[in-house]
Amino acid sequence: MPLESHDRDVFAIVGLAPETQAVAFAKYSRSQESVKTTIEDLTDEKSAEFHEKWVIGYGDASVADMAMIAMALENISMIATKAIEDHRLASYQEKSTRYVPFDPTRFHKPKKFLELGAAGELYTHAIEELMAGYTELTDGMIAYFRAKYPRPADTTDRAYENKLRARALDVARYVLPVSTLTNMGLIASAREIRYMISRLRASGNEEVREIAAELERAALEPAYNPQTKKVEPLFEKLTQYGVPDDLVSEVRVALRLSVKGAPTLIKHTEPREYLLKKDAIGKLACLFLEDDDYGIEETRVQLVSDASPEDELVASLLYPHTTVSYEALVHRSRKLTFEQKRALIDSINANRTSHDNLSREFEVGNHFVFDTLMDYGAYRDLQRHRLTSQLSQPISTAHGYEIPRDLEDAGLLPLYEKLLHANREAFAALSAIDGEEARYVLAMAWRKRTLFKMNLRELYHIIELRSRSGGHFSYRTLVYDMYELVRKQHPLLAEHIRATHMNFDADFYGR
Repeated sequence: MPLESHDRDVFAIVGLAPETQAVAFAKYSRSQESVKTTIEDLTDEKSAEFHEKWVIGYGDASVADMAMIAMALENISMIATKAIEDHRLASYQEKSTRYVPFDPTRFHKPKKFLELGAAGELYTHAIEELMAGYTELTDGMIAYFRAKYPRPADTTDRAYENKLRARALDVARYVLPVSTLTNMGLIASAREIRYMISRLRASGNEEVREIAAELERAALEPAYNPQTKKVEPLFEKLTQYGVPDDLVSEVRVALRLSVKGAPTLIKHTEPREYLLKKDAIGKLACLFLEDDDYGIEETRVQLVSDASPEDELVASLLYPHTTVSYEALVHRSRKLTFEQKRALIDSINANRTSHDNLSREFEVGNHFVFDTLMDYGAYRDLQRHRLTSQLSQPISTAHGYEIPRDLEDAGLLPLYEKLLHANREAFAALSAIDGEEARYVLAMAWRKRTLFKMNLRELYHIIELRSRSGGHFSYRTLVYDMYELVRKQHPLLAEHIRATHMNFDADFYGR
């Protein structure tokens, strides 16, 4: 019946299956009744019928935005987490490299190498060597920091030891292989998970494609419900007291202890032709590059904001498929003819249908474009800023590795360099077999390029958040470099940015 009261009522809703919740709000938008009344009339079956007609049949995908699903992904590689987290419209939490030491025995093992015997042995040995170094570096840096930073009188032993370990792990993580297994949680709507699955299935990485299939399965099957363990003893007591089994079953259903994610909504997740063929542009990249494009000096951060929209698009299309700087690609684009640029742009749009959104390379027009060259660990942190437009090149040994602060003073630089020199050789040997899978062997110290495009508001947010005390020294110095570049070119715009210059010694006992 229609609402009889004009009193404001704001309340949370729990206990609904994601699909039922989506239908409740969809009907709510076309009703004069309270959502409470709408919910009372809904069943899982009615919800499925609604979605089959309106979401699947008529393509009203916005309904699926109201079906929120929480997922846990455990024992996946760090490379895989970045592929997943590249999807913007979701919330993520990933295991920290700072507060949790990683298990040296847990790392992804590519099937292709294991099946080849000798390659599998080389791969496993290379990973185990890095993991042993990770443990040794952690212990060595704890000893160094303990000697350099005595425990303050107002700090407990436990808090002090935790701080030493966290700071030591900040250094040791540089030799963690990107194959290291980790855990992450995500919350997203059924609509976004469906798109995420489709995009991941178009990946050239086998693990990522397998995860896509497992995400779909998880959304279709009954979800894990921690309440089940709490109430099972009560059901056993009901049975012991003579309550009929059919009544116990009704209670189970009423309590919604077995709820599926979104079996009706998670459909049509096959990789689209547009996503599969998008990377074909990589084959064209070499045709548009010349030897002189590689001569531009590499710096940790470059601010490139003087490209025309056409040259920005061409450079953006080429960027993920090379190891070349963005500035070099803009420089090259300026030399291309109109028809050459058209051919490149046409090549990526050839397979786009009315159901395909343009790829991220077409996010042209952000004034602040930073080409960054940073270690993989810093990339893992800054990639979280998904409001920026990011284009990423894959990790490799092409740009060398970062050397973390304090390592040399701690007397651990020879060990570190020995580990990375051996890591480079292992990567080269495995790349001859499979270049994509060989990336798993690499340590997080290796530098990679990532392009960040943003507006002024997002620039403020990144610099103010990531430069302040408590962050990892790697990305703190990088975003401060961003600030300095903007301050020099646009002093008025940078005047109110609250950038924090790093003082590691003063910040040591901070967060």
